[in-house]
Amino acid sequence: MYSKHQIKETKQLFYTSFGKYMGKHRSTHGKKIKWINYPTKVKHIYVRLYADHKIAKVMIELQHKDEEIRSLFFEQFMQIKTAFENMAGKWNWNENSTNDIELPCSRIEITKKNVNIFDKSTWASVFKFYEENLIKFDSFWVEFKDVFKQLED
Repeated sequence: MYSKHQIKETKQLFYTSFGKYMGKHRSTHGKKIKWINYPTKVKHIYVRLYADHKIAKVMIELQHKDEEIRSLFFEQFMQIKTAFENMAGKWNWNENSTNDIELPCSRIEITKKNVNIFDKSTWASVFKFYEENLIKFDSFWVEFKDVFKQLED
């Protein structure tokens, strides 16, 4: 078992290393980007990365506190799901989920199994998984974010 300090240090090193790994990529619109904190620039829509001793995930979380507005954003994603999947591949869609602090959210996510953040030999496969899916999502988001920006107002 790992201590809280070891877990914190490992995660910090993992995500710092991933940030450096992704430094070679620019967004589809040509700008430099912090991939770990992907800037959707739409309130209540976040891109989250997660990794533990079993899985790694890329998640799009819709976190609006108002359930109806959150549902409206999710419905908008559903309306362009075909375009999303053509650009980003097949992800899992869940309108009713909770985030890591147990608040309600809607989530679209893709998961890689059989990896371990505490085993550095699996980091390369996680980095490639994150890289591939973040770049695909970025291509989609650059093209479709204005649809969500209009809903924000």
